[in-house]
Amino acid sequence: MAQSSKLVEEMVAQFLSRLPSKALMRFKCIRKSWYNLINSPSFVAQNLFNSMNNKFTSSTCIIAKHTVLKDSSITDRNEISVILGSGNNDKKQILLSSLTLCDNLDGDDQELYCIIEDDLIVPFPLCRNSYNFYIAGHCDGIICLSSFLCDDRDIALCNPSIKEFNHLPKSCIHLPSKDEDDYVHECHVGFGYDSKAKVYKVVRIVDFSSSHPPRVEVYTLGADCWREIKAFVLGTICCQRSLHMHFKGIYYWSGFSYITRELQDVLFAFDMSDELFYLIYPPEAAFGIHRNLAVWKESLLLITHREEAPKCFDLWLNEDSDFLKGSWTKYFTIKPIEANIPLVFWKSNEILMVNVDRRIVSYNLDTQTLKCLPIHAAEDPLCIYAINYVNSIISVKRNNKLKCVETYI
Repeated sequence: MAQSSKLVEEMVAQFLSRLPSKALMRFKCIRKSWYNLINSPSFVAQNLFNSMNNKFTSSTCIIAKHTVLKDSSITDRNEISVILGSGNNDKKQILLSSLTLCDNLDGDDQELYCIIEDDLIVPFPLCRNSYNFYIAGHCDGIICLSSFLCDDRDIALCNPSIKEFNHLPKSCIHLPSKDEDDYVHECHVGFGYDSKAKVYKVVRIVDFSSSHPPRVEVYTLGADCWREIKAFVLGTICCQRSLHMHFKGIYYWSGFSYITRELQDVLFAFDMSDELFYLIYPPEAAFGIHRNLAVWKESLLLITHREEAPKCFDLWLNEDSDFLKGSWTKYFTIKPIEANIPLVFWKSNEILMVNVDRRIVSYNLDTQTLKCLPIHAAEDPLCIYAINYVNSIISVKRNNKLKCVETYI
């Protein structure tokens, strides 16, 4: 009898672990035993694994960050710019929209078949300025939200699936005021997973405007505190939004190195496990032109283009197993199209981009056609984000220890 009861419990656990996060949040309220089960680290890990390896769906989940005006009749770009840059949110909302893109339904000739599952409103104070707000990495359903403003209030972890926000605690680095000679010039934030310690980390680089070297601190989810580390950043990181991302335990930024007398275009790579910075040199053909980082077919991809419109995009693949060597191969060129900014590959032959009308579009590499998504943003195309997203129930609350959660990317 006891063995039969245990078998039933295991079958229930297997069934529940395959449910989406929204359903699991409701099931937690039905029975105390289910509440304890769903909150257990082993169940959270199994649910994440099932979400990432679901072979029974042909759809892809995307999170799009964009700003909408509450009054859609406002069309003057100068007025819109004032609204987006102000700290007053009476006239705007920054949204994290959850979209389901379907592979097997083509839609019509202009529109990609897409379902808007949910719109999560970004809370104050993160939503103060649409231009400075950005996604600073994502992993296992957790998204790091930040701002180029060096303010302690402007970093948070979020899990849109379960609608959790965690505003991170005060920095451990003393930030001088602007009246001082070495006041802070810029802050750069990255989020990722440390596969050795099995913890999620946020790294923050504080760049000073004087000759004072950058300082670096790391936040660990579960420990709930910042600690400063001795890490040398041999250069200057760009604050352009499309030039940073997390991939397989490493966070990448684009920037300039001053190891030699002349500034050189480089990629900075921060290893979340050993907490060290590495330099990766892009292909020579990518020097001095616009660059974007992406993941394609489980490899690091550099997308380059020039300012002229209509734009051509060159795709450079890094085929090194550790991605820390500057070995690039030009794999493909996207011929001139009416799109400004590449965002993310959602299929091997489909990439999301932003066009001049601030709409997200999908470009098919095979058919060389563009299809629109139902996302139209108020801000500049450079301020629009889209990421591949996996639903998970990993909590971002400060007391979450995450002892046994294993990641699979």
